[in-house]
Amino acid sequence: MYYVGIDIAKSFHIACVLGEDNNLLKKNFRVESEISCFDMLYQLLETIDKDTSKFLIGMEATGLLFENLYIFLQKLGYNVVLLNPYQTTRFREMQTMKYVKNDNIDSQMIAALLKSGRYSEGYVSEDIYQAIKSLYRHKATLMEEMKKAKRQVSTTLAVVFPEFEQIIRDPFSVSGMALLNKYPTAKHYKGALQIEY
Repeated sequence: MYYVGIDIAKSFHIACVLGEDNNLLKKNFRVESEISCFDMLYQLLETIDKDTSKFLIGMEATGLLFENLYIFLQKLGYNVVLLNPYQTTRFREMQTMKYVKNDNIDSQMIAALLKSGRYSEGYVSEDIYQAIKSLYRHKATLMEEMKKAKRQVSTTLAVVFPEFEQIIRDPFSVSGMALLNKYPTAKHYKGALQIEY
């Protein structure tokens, strides 16, 4: 049996392959989040063994970032297990006796957890899955709208109050918002300075 640990991230994932004898057959390799790289992962696994039933692949259910790779591997016939990030964290702490977090260690810990058999497989129902997916998309849309609004504010600010950046670096910080609330333009701010002297 081969145990594949995949640490999921936004733009790329880190994977490793652990053998039955605890030997790392493939140590910490990067898999970009795009279909061509998923194919490269598949080809790499095929060089180890063409029988998909000999692999147990584990990944954390991190947001919806796991979705594309999870579906891709399942369609190829691999046994893919979704793990709760909490159980992988506890397993890592037990193994290392301390909290150590990095992608390379995480992929190896996931593979070791699979091999130990001391994991409980996560399950996401179709309804919950679709609700999470919808919420995730909504959040992404709101974040994009917020970035756009901040760009517009920054552009306007550069015109009506160009000195502001010299006073406070981030106009959206608590101090920045308080200052803009009191002095919305360079003229207001300059007038306040003259009163103080």
